[in-house]
Amino acid sequence: MTHFDPAVAVAANRYLIVPCEGRSKDLAVIWDRLEEQVVDVIDRRAAARWTEEDALWDEGRAALDGMQEHGPMRMAA
Repeated sequence: MTHFDPAVAVAANRYLIVPCEGRSKDLAVIWDRLEEQVVDVIDRRAAARWTEEDALWDEGRAALDGMQEHGPMRMAA
């Protein structure tokens, strides 16, 4: 049985990568549907890599947010 993770579901549908029109057809715009704004302009060939890196970042932030519920995170000097 697969585990449903709402954070992953939201992140998967949050961003939309749209190819740019005009002279420069090798660029794409990353649109944030939640904030209704452009997040970044990237090389169209990097679109797959960007979504993969973003998923890893969201996963890491979710883990850190979960750790902070149990008290502040402290680091040794």
